[in-house]
Amino acid sequence: MSDFSVDVDLAKRLVRTRMSGLFDEESIQAWATAYRDATDRFKGRMHIVLADMRGLKTMRRPVAEALGDAIGYARDRGVVLCAHLSDETVQRLQAKRVARENSTGDDVTVNVASIEEAERACEEALARIDDRHPVASVRQSLVPGGGA
Repeated sequence: MSDFSVDVDLAKRLVRTRMSGLFDEESIQAWATAYRDATDRFKGRMHIVLADMRGLKTMRRPVAEALGDAIGYARDRGVVLCAHLSDETVQRLQAKRVARENSTGDDVTVNVASIEEAERACEEALARIDDRHPVASVRQSLVPGGGA
């Protein structure tokens, strides 16, 4: 059994998604629809994602591919940082692989260890968003010694 939520905060330019349990094809499609709808609310403007995947189980390949399609959709439409929070090593590795396969270079993902760290990363990224200057990621400036 799976559970998810997808919430949008337009003022903070944030999509917050929570996923837990074991997703099948039907439940991942329901999540993907909600996630794409959330992404579309930004109308292509740069925004940030906080993906709380604590309790999420490793997915079968077709389910992971559907997750990847949704990730690719969002990243093509303005995601400049995605803070991943996970409590399962295999699932974290799967999410990292799926993100990499659906986002060239995957310089958007930041793995975090707590919800507090995720929120800090998102707040720092928000301060770096500038729609007048096209970028693919604000992550570079969040990595210690990583430039700007």
